[in-house]
Amino acid sequence: MSVHSRFHRPENTAFAFGLALAGMSAFTPIFAAGKIADGLLPVAVLVWLRFLGGAATILSVAAVRRVPVFSRVSGLWKLHLLRAFFGVGGLACSIYAATVLPLADATAIGLTKGIIAIVLAGIILKEVITGRHWIAAVLCAGGAYLVVRAADGGGDYGDLAFAGIASALAAALFMACEALIMRYIAQREDTVTILAYVNVFAALLLTGPVFWLVVSEEIKMQALVAFAWMGPLAIVGQSMNIAAYRRAGAATLAPVYYGTVVLSAIFGFAVWGEVPAPIAIFGAMMIIAGGAVLTLPNPFRKARQVP
Repeated sequence: MSVHSRFHRPENTAFAFGLALAGMSAFTPIFAAGKIADGLLPVAVLVWLRFLGGAATILSVAAVRRVPVFSRVSGLWKLHLLRAFFGVGGLACSIYAATVLPLADATAIGLTKGIIAIVLAGIILKEVITGRHWIAAVLCAGGAYLVVRAADGGGDYGDLAFAGIASALAAALFMACEALIMRYIAQREDTVTILAYVNVFAALLLTGPVFWLVVSEEIKMQALVAFAWMGPLAIVGQSMNIAAYRRAGAATLAPVYYGTVVLSAIFGFAVWGEVPAPIAIFGAMMIIAGGAVLTLPNPFRKARQVP
């Protein structure tokens, strides 16, 4: 039996787009956790809570569904460990960037992961990158740039500007690498196993440093419990993302994930009353257009097939 036969799904770009959108919606408040916490918890503790809660949630699911994550070691455990490293780095950098920069700015800067993922998908995974991928990437990148310019409002990010922008770019690189690994393992192992490994590995990587932070900074248990929602919500988002990668390639989904900037703008308005400028709205329309390039049928291809 082929390694692809059990977990592979037929290519379905439109459905994958919907799954990716649902996954992004779940992660929007998680990326904004630093701003929500407002200094109550360090970034490392927030990241640990997200993965610890995720591990507890998915291991409970594994026990109920009797998935053998406890009785056998995955043959892809090294890739799971590498993905956990990228996941921790990407989330930590994203949360920090959103803490010191406006949420829309940090999100839009981090969207350079789409361009990185497209290039890496072609080089490493040997995926076919068509003109539609590049058109979508250009539209989405241009729209994200306009959103950044609108949120910038003159270019004054404050004293931590460089650190925030560098952190957002680092997050983009981490998440692009994680996306490639996810595409590979999503077609070889079941969702529960994938999520169990990445969440447990990530939680273990951070437990030592976080325990020291909690003790040294005398962090209250109430503060930790207040952000326990991050883990279960992340499992929902990760499940949607894995399902999306089973139905579309990393190069196809990369530009679609530019939609996070739209979701961040909505979240920012709902929670902090941030109102997008007209140029930001135009940028959002460009991002949506980029997704449409990938999901809508190609009329020129049909025309060429007519005898």
